[in-house]
Amino acid sequence: MPASPFALLGDLLANSAGILLLWLLAASSVLVWSWRWAVASTVTLLLVTSSLLAALHSPLTVVTASQWLAALLAGLLLWQAGSFSSTSTAPAGNWLIRLCGLGFLLGAWQAFSPSLSLPLLTQAETDLLCWIGLCGLVLLSLSNAPVQTGSGLLLLTTPLQSLAALLAPTSGVAVLVGMAQILLALACAGLALAQQIRPTPAQPPKLSFPATQQPARNWLLSHLPAEAPPSARRRSPLAPTAGQPPALPGPPPAPQKEQQP
Repeated sequence: MPASPFALLGDLLANSAGILLLWLLAASSVLVWSWRWAVASTVTLLLVTSSLLAALHSPLTVVTASQWLAALLAGLLLWQAGSFSSTSTAPAGNWLIRLCGLGFLLGAWQAFSPSLSLPLLTQAETDLLCWIGLCGLVLLSLSNAPVQTGSGLLLLTTPLQSLAALLAPTSGVAVLVGMAQILLALACAGLALAQQIRPTPAQPPKLSFPATQQPARNWLLSHLPAEAPPSARRRSPLAPTAGQPPALPGPPPAPQKEQQP
């Protein structure tokens, strides 16, 4: 009999086939670029890892219940934000680039074979938690939308969630981790909704004049003399009449000499 009802799902996946399925599910959150799939796979991984711990290590039922509640609330916040948001969610590269990135990451993992071991966890559980965290890091680096960013941050908190439930089950650290997951999801959801508000363009201020004051341009024009009509203008004596050629200018007049007394 399982120690808690949450361990029923963990009993089904506590084998090599179930662990491989979780590896593929974590990789699919990066390959399948859709905010719905990212949120669904992230919440599933959080719930399943909590169930695996409940089946293999039998932590407190209250701790597992708080982890499930935090994962469901965080996923609900991201889902609602993605439903109301219409921002672009194009990845930083096509699926082939993301596949090559995951393949390089997996090849480096197998080549160097890091002997990383977490306390109270088997090597298979440690490798699974590290792989989920690395997939969350890749998802976070390739995302340009708040919903995918929130999914990547939640995947990064998966190892911390598992360690908090095992190392300090009665200190409330697991509850604090769950609250941090909810706050991360709430911040990303608020950022996704804030992108829908477009700022209005700034308009120049309009100057208003009192009724007794006119603009300077109109005041100057009102004090200028009115232009005389064409009929009232004097004709210059040098101006030619109709039908006559224009008169040529003569020599300048000689200067007059002053008379001496």
